[in-house]
Amino acid sequence: MTDFSRNHLAWLLPALCLVFLAANAFRATRPSEGFDFPNFGTLPVVSNGRVQPLDSLARNTLLAIHAKQRVPGEGTPSAPSAWLAELAFKPALADTRKIFLIHHDDLLGLTGLTRGEEKSFSFDQLQPSFPTLQKEAGRIEKIDAQARSAYEKALMRLTRNLFAYNQLKHALALPRKENIETEFGLFLEKVTAALSAADNKDAPKDQPLIDDASARMREMLAWAPFSEVFTTPSGTGDAGWRKLPDSVIDSADTGKLHPAALAYARLGDSYRTGNTAAFNSAVADYRKWLSENRSEALAKSSAETLFNRIAPFYQSMALYVAAFLCAAFSWLRAGSALRVAAFRILLIGFVVHTAGLITRMTLEGRPPVTNLYSSAIFIGWGVIVLSAVLEIFHRNAIGTAVAAAVGFATLLVAHHLSLSGDTLEMMRAVLDTNFWLATHVVVITLGYSACFLAGGIAIAWILRRAFGGIPPATSASMRGMVYGVICFATLASFVGTVLGGIWADQSWGRFWGWDPKENGALLIVIWNAIILHARWGGMVKERGMMVMAVFGNVITSWSWFGTNMLGIGLHSYGFTDAAFFWLSAFIVSQLVIMALAYLPQRKRLETT
Repeated sequence: MTDFSRNHLAWLLPALCLVFLAANAFRATRPSEGFDFPNFGTLPVVSNGRVQPLDSLARNTLLAIHAKQRVPGEGTPSAPSAWLAELAFKPALADTRKIFLIHHDDLLGLTGLTRGEEKSFSFDQLQPSFPTLQKEAGRIEKIDAQARSAYEKALMRLTRNLFAYNQLKHALALPRKENIETEFGLFLEKVTAALSAADNKDAPKDQPLIDDASARMREMLAWAPFSEVFTTPSGTGDAGWRKLPDSVIDSADTGKLHPAALAYARLGDSYRTGNTAAFNSAVADYRKWLSENRSEALAKSSAETLFNRIAPFYQSMALYVAAFLCAAFSWLRAGSALRVAAFRILLIGFVVHTAGLITRMTLEGRPPVTNLYSSAIFIGWGVIVLSAVLEIFHRNAIGTAVAAAVGFATLLVAHHLSLSGDTLEMMRAVLDTNFWLATHVVVITLGYSACFLAGGIAIAWILRRAFGGIPPATSASMRGMVYGVICFATLASFVGTVLGGIWADQSWGRFWGWDPKENGALLIVIWNAIILHARWGGMVKERGMMVMAVFGNVITSWSWFGTNMLGIGLHSYGFTDAAFFWLSAFIVSQLVIMALAYLPQRKRLETT
């Protein structure tokens, strides 16, 4: 390959990645045809303690129920917001969609259903078994969460999903009614007239009017408990929102329906009749009212919807795979061109990753790490920052390959963590301090990043040594990389742990309490210090340091995830038992890799 073609290759592959990003951005922002579901999805509501768009509400519910953001089958809604419109305004049709996953055979047997090619079932299919499920859920609720069997956990997860689905079904529309705008208007007319008649003591008693108004009021009061989604901005701030039935009831005092109530009524009526123009007009009119009266909520929900549709972290995952492949192939042929191309693709992915991170920070109004999901996002980001520095100095594609692999892995972990629900959740009271989130949490998470990076480079060293041989110069370069990263990891972990102790002293009145999370942080500091002292004292050579760095992955993963699985201590904010299998598998894989380091080294004929 000539120098000219190599130079073109180094720019061509990154250019193709930019085209890929541009195409995805175009698809995410292009105007819709038919019902304007993209703008419908931007309408803000308050749920889970925060303002969020209907698009996020629909996506998070689908992820929790189906583990995907799409409804399976042909002829199904094309987007989460379209599914939400169908659920709210055509619930009978939505109830036929097979979105409820059932993996456990005993749970499936309890429902009386049989497994076919699909593992998903519809609300209608599950409805006959509701009394049985409810009875079992009542029994299981009395059992400690840690002591529940896999079947019991699966049943409780299914009942929670059914409850969330039913609540969302009642969030935007009056159940079992066709002409909602008419119903809302009649409610206002009848209740207002009945109240006026009650105030007029001299007027004859109109019993039919009173009975009609009372029936309509009872209907609204019965509707209200079925949803915890607040659709109507009636005051200031997140607390000044009302549920749709409550806002309709409020109209009896104000004498008119709230614009939000009218908007959702018109949306439902036009959707059921298939009137696209009326639906789109209702969306546009309500967005106009929001821009004039609650512009901050509309701007935030619109930005979050765009963030959801572009999905920057998914784009970064694809770019990291491309960067890893280019880096790997650079060791085989067209070395310098593919190495440069891999690094440039990694930087493109990093820019997208950073944009997603900054967008999340802006939407949440918090530093980058607030829960397990965001910690996975930030750990991958930190690894790439450190790896880019290594690649600039060493220029051997090893930093690029390891950064791409770890970046992809951490974003994959984040994806699975997102299946539990809203990742921009409201902060716990003890964590509600941006100063400590920006200092202790960020520094300790950078320590995690450095530990995983050192372990990743050590894994690459062990695998190359075991299966392909490794030149002395490359080996020396990788040894220096691991040593430098461990030094940084020791410093960041120590400083982060001390800052955490100061925060604990301010919050709980003690610097150290031997909490599992605190012990995990201390283990990381101690293990990194052991590696450095063992190397300085000559107790381990090159191979020994690499093996110890890989075991650092085990310790770091335990501090990051394992301590949360214990379900005890003051730091168990992100408990998730679903990760137990994968954490165990990861630890086993690290032990296997450590064992590979003691296989006889393959000899190489190359002198480079």
